[in-house]
Amino acid sequence: MSGYLRHRRITGLGLLIAVLVAFAASPLFAQGLYYKEIPKDGRLYVFNDAAEAARFEKSGEMGKSITKLGAGQNGETLVGDSERALQLYFFKHGMSEAVPEPPPPPPPAAPPFKISGLVFGDYYYFLGSNSSTFNGQHGFTFRRIYFTYDHTFSPAVTTRFRLELNSNGKMASPTAAITPYIKDASVKWLYAGKQAVAVGILPTATFDFIENFYGLRHIEKTPVDLYKIDSSRDFGITFSGPITDDGALQYTAQYGNDSGSTSEIDKYKSFRVALRYVTNPGFVAEGFFAYQTRALAATRTIAQVFVGYQSPQVKAGLQYVHNNRQPANNTTNAATNINVYSGFVNWFAKPNKFSVFGRVDHSGANPDVNGIDYLPLYNKAPFTLGIVGVEYYILPSLRVSPNVEFTHYGTPLAGATAPAKNDIACRLTFYWSW
Repeated sequence: MSGYLRHRRITGLGLLIAVLVAFAASPLFAQGLYYKEIPKDGRLYVFNDAAEAARFEKSGEMGKSITKLGAGQNGETLVGDSERALQLYFFKHGMSEAVPEPPPPPPPAAPPFKISGLVFGDYYYFLGSNSSTFNGQHGFTFRRIYFTYDHTFSPAVTTRFRLELNSNGKMASPTAAITPYIKDASVKWLYAGKQAVAVGILPTATFDFIENFYGLRHIEKTPVDLYKIDSSRDFGITFSGPITDDGALQYTAQYGNDSGSTSEIDKYKSFRVALRYVTNPGFVAEGFFAYQTRALAATRTIAQVFVGYQSPQVKAGLQYVHNNRQPANNTTNAATNINVYSGFVNWFAKPNKFSVFGRVDHSGANPDVNGIDYLPLYNKAPFTLGIVGVEYYILPSLRVSPNVEFTHYGTPLAGATAPAKNDIACRLTFYWSW
């Protein structure tokens, strides 16, 4: 008989240890094993929270509770302050009533802000250049460093502040320390569903969608930005959003200073509008038009068409840009028309591991291209620029890209001499973001 009792005590002790272990593994174990029963008005109130029990004894009212009719040992109604309180009651009285586990606590709310950054640059070597300053030059350079702060005021209102830093894009004296300046500073409001209005220093509609689709900004800029046809940023107001319910048809309309990210100093402005069709995966298309005013009634218009295809294995795109520049009044300068044709393909041989890319641009003579940072081109002849390279993903956000950029010049404009050399720039581009 004594052996039987000893066996029951050992079994009971083991059961108690098992229950305690189960409680300890529970996320509610932080409440401890506090337990109290309070009979009142024919009901039995059970508590696992000392503060709740004290409040009930003082006010006679329960907060959040769980009621089980006739579940008590003597058929009384049980009211528990939690699932754990009911479990403790049934365990204490040796009852096998099942009580579901309490729901897990909700995940912590996301912070209202996000800090991110991006860095890319190269070890470059100019095998040939139309510029004697660049010819044979080589070395390390940071082409862009971004530091971005995004803040969410509410689901409908957000703001962005971004600093940009870069090395001397002329790669010539005088040298200067890398200095930050404001790249983006804007506030955005979502209204009427997914319609949006944004005010501040913003990406321009000229290149924003195409650059994001292209995905190789760290290798080279897109044509409109690279060839100084339009700025990548403007201080103004932008309206954008879907036109159709499925979001495939979209628009962007922008009115700005036409002064880039600098302060406004004149009365001349810019208007840009884009209409696009987007599927992912699948085809995309965009039509764009911009009208910009200058001093003495000079104007610039930009029209471009872009079509592309995207899938997990490949991205490809074709772009045509027409830039008309009307001269100022009382001058003998002729109107300038610049046509640019561009195509690229990026094949993700092993997605997030290895890709191969290529791009070809052809442009008429452009008077501004000799001022391009990191790649000054000859501005008095049409040219064809090609880019080929591969990209190795050490991590999805850490990449190394050997690539070559080469430029071949056509027949110079009347009265201009041919450039001394075509351009060949070899680069080992590095990129990381967080």
